[in-house]
Amino acid sequence: MAQRANNGSNESNTSSDVDIPVENSTPDVTELEIAEKLPAADDTDANIPQTLSAAEVPQPAIQVTLPTPTSQPSSAQPAPVANSNPIIPSTTQAASLPKARLPHDTTGILEDRIKEDPRGDLDAWLALINEHRKRNKLDDARAVYDRFFKVFPQAAEIWVQWADMELENDNFAGAEHVFGASLLSVLSVQLWTVYLNYIRRRNDLTNDVSGTARTTVSQAYDFVLANIGIDSQAGRIWQEYIQFIRSAPGQIGGSSWQDQQKMDQLRKAYQRAIMVPMSTLNGIWKEYDQFEMGLNKITGRKFLQEKSPGYMSARSANTALENLTRGIIRTTLPRLPPALGFDGDQEYLQQVELWKKWITWEQEDPLVLKEEEPQIYKQRVLYVFKQAVMALRFWPEVWADAADWCFANGLEQEGDSFLNDGMSANPESCLITFKKADRLETTLSTNEADKGPAEHGEIIRAPYDKLLDTLYDMIKQLKTREAHDLAKLEESAALDASISAIISKAEDDEEEKEADIKAREAAKANQIKAIQQGYAMQAQLLSRTLSFAWIALMRAMRRVQGKGQPKDPLVGGMRKIFADARQRGRLTSDVYVAAALLEHHVYKEVAGTKIFERGAKLFPEDVNFTLEYLKHLVSIGDITNARVTFETVVSRLTPKPDMVSKAKPLYAFFHKYESEYGELSQISKLEKRMAEVYPEDPRLATFAARYSAEGFDPTAVRLIVSPLKQMRPKSTGPTIMQSIEQPSSIQNSPRPHYVQEASPRPQYLQATNSPKRPFQIEDSDDLNRPRKLARGESPLKGAAGRRLDQQKRLQQGTPTWQSNAPPFVVPRDITFLLSIIPRADLYTSTKFSPEALVRLLRETIVPDFSTWKTARDQSQPPVQRYDGTRSTHIPPPPRPNAYPQQQQSGGQNSQYGDQGSVWQNDGSQPPYPDPHASYPGAAHQRDAFSRLPAVHGLPPRPAFPPPLPVPSRSGYPVVADPGQENRATPPQLLPAHLWYYR
Repeated sequence: MAQRANNGSNESNTSSDVDIPVENSTPDVTELEIAEKLPAADDTDANIPQTLSAAEVPQPAIQVTLPTPTSQPSSAQPAPVANSNPIIPSTTQAASLPKARLPHDTTGILEDRIKEDPRGDLDAWLALINEHRKRNKLDDARAVYDRFFKVFPQAAEIWVQWADMELENDNFAGAEHVFGASLLSVLSVQLWTVYLNYIRRRNDLTNDVSGTARTTVSQAYDFVLANIGIDSQAGRIWQEYIQFIRSAPGQIGGSSWQDQQKMDQLRKAYQRAIMVPMSTLNGIWKEYDQFEMGLNKITGRKFLQEKSPGYMSARSANTALENLTRGIIRTTLPRLPPALGFDGDQEYLQQVELWKKWITWEQEDPLVLKEEEPQIYKQRVLYVFKQAVMALRFWPEVWADAADWCFANGLEQEGDSFLNDGMSANPESCLITFKKADRLETTLSTNEADKGPAEHGEIIRAPYDKLLDTLYDMIKQLKTREAHDLAKLEESAALDASISAIISKAEDDEEEKEADIKAREAAKANQIKAIQQGYAMQAQLLSRTLSFAWIALMRAMRRVQGKGQPKDPLVGGMRKIFADARQRGRLTSDVYVAAALLEHHVYKEVAGTKIFERGAKLFPEDVNFTLEYLKHLVSIGDITNARVTFETVVSRLTPKPDMVSKAKPLYAFFHKYESEYGELSQISKLEKRMAEVYPEDPRLATFAARYSAEGFDPTAVRLIVSPLKQMRPKSTGPTIMQSIEQPSSIQNSPRPHYVQEASPRPQYLQATNSPKRPFQIEDSDDLNRPRKLARGESPLKGAAGRRLDQQKRLQQGTPTWQSNAPPFVVPRDITFLLSIIPRADLYTSTKFSPEALVRLLRETIVPDFSTWKTARDQSQPPVQRYDGTRSTHIPPPPRPNAYPQQQQSGGQNSQYGDQGSVWQNDGSQPPYPDPHASYPGAAHQRDAFSRLPAVHGLPPRPAFPPPLPVPSRSGYPVVADPGQENRATPPQLLPAHLWYYR
């Protein structure tokens, strides 16, 4: 550790800030003599112990286990766990590991775990308590309970366990001690229920002749409900209280004074309960409704009407509260917040957010109590804050928020209590300490008006001293843990080396032995480096934190006592604090910067420059300190020393490759100064140096930095020269052709060119396509059609339009006949249809003739509605079955029969019984028989669609044979003899109008 502290100045500015001023920083004090008004180091050293003796607290009192700042551990109890572990002053002494516990020594192992981590290892506390109770060592368990509640004073679950242990052993005095120590500070429904059960157990109501027991229990109920009755989980206690009143002497609805008293108490209890958002609210309201209506319906309606708005508000608030607190874990066993990026950090932050939402919800006053009942409103908000700090005890922001709200609402005592308890729970928190110090400084003029600057300084310094003592103690513990981990690593490495040596000796392999040794040494070095780097990061964070704590104390003492003198033991002021900080060490350069700036800006003293000079010797490679020093020298007009300081620090940093980047802020600051107040030759030389040191930086950016200010660079401004061309809005939709009023510079075509080379592939189409809004595919241009097509230009009317049109035709050379023609635009539906039709090379089935298909569509006669209705009334079409045959129970319509030898029905009554025969046309039959004749294969199951379709609504057919042979719908000619059928002949199709007339 000492070697790393000496070499810290060569690593980085943060490392140098931490490690250069070590704890034993007496040489810094003996060498420093700032100015005439600052004393010599010897005098300062002589006065330091006297000043610190009043502010410092003995080590046993500086611990996180105290529930209040003034409480001290009892002499009869064991020493506080947080400080019972002795601090080993050096790494050499701490290198030896403590003696290992035996495996069966459970109590000793748990005690060691608690000593090492009293606030973090909650499981060790609980396991130790259970171990003592399991062995029936109740006195040892009580001692552990006392120590535990110094660290976790609001752990309601453990208070309940302790009370149950005392009650199980009939130790009522011990139980009353538990209740007296916990009830007022722990607002837990579970704990208060145990207390209520104890009161009812000790006061028997069955043999209560005098009524004293009932009075005691009634007072206990009032006490409990006044403290936790507003909790959403207190519904059971309200119900028990109502039943307790019902069981009192007297009859509900009676006329005696006792009956009336019971009725009034019961009504008051109901009216108090129905105003609290809780889970049993609806049941209590129903009971109250029955109670009032059972007494008197007229007065009952009056009471119910008066209390109904409050009940409705409570019921709505209960629903909202249940939804809001559904994810909250209402535990009183708090855990330390995990570091960001480690296990459990997001879950913990989620709990913090949920608690904040609940607090905000209560502050918004959903029950509308702030105006009418402000005390109840404050009680509810204060209650939820107390619940939050029980679950988030080690989250300082909750304590600070609770204190701020209390001070803003006139609850001074409660706010001070939150700050004191928050400091006890988080002694290392700067937030709570600064809040407490500000509170004390604010109340000095009122509470401590009769005291002088010396007493005021002691009051202000007290919370800062506790914070600083805690931080310094954490640094010592950090050193001890580092030495312990390194010693443990050494022991483990030695054990592995001995085992490997035995194995290598048995195998007699010298080469493998040397390779194993080198590998072990490399692994050990890597582990040591990782441990040292981890602890170094923690040490840097602690040093920076305590440095800012010293700065805050320095500023506070300047406001209370002024500049002061280090020699003065009573009113040392700001300079006394700076001397004490330097004497204790572990400071960063921020303390020197703050002290120097206070001397310069507030008192205009030369001591500020002296402090900067001393800091430049302590932190020669600290870029942040050097930058502040340069600003100070420039502000006082000492440009010569500023240049010397700049060159000195830059010459130290630039030769080191790992420190070159840290010098860039210094170059930037001095370049800015030279650009504003220097000569052009100096500016050019400095820019040339910067280009050599930082070749990757653009030269133009360095040049522009001459003329730029914070937030504005005039060299990068793009001024608007032509608003028409430079400020055209970007098109967010499909492109629309410009109108004729603002012709585009690009010659537009009168017709949009949509050339469809090929239809898109079916597999590229998405299931979400629709004719209205097809899905756009960015990978292919021909599939990404614009949703809105371009339209033609709308010409102007009148002479202006004709004149512009003529000029345009003359410029474009467009013929008159073509310019007058309207632009052709393909309809949207046709475009979509063409986009979904497969390409011809993908169609492998029967191909249609386009000419024949168009001719068929053109020549098909579609009758109007009146013609169709007349034809339907004159001739009823046959009922079609799914298989294409006519129904047998509905006769076909009459028609002229040119071939009487054939039946009209194609059903099973047809004369063609042999439906499965193969047709042969030997020439005896006409090639095209009557198409209206019954087709023999119509009833065949494998040719269900061979008959003519049913034509609905067409005019009656003519009663003469067709002049041309007409085939059936299937294309095959109908023959009279089913044996003459021949389907090997290709089908012959005729237009639909021939079907209609035949």
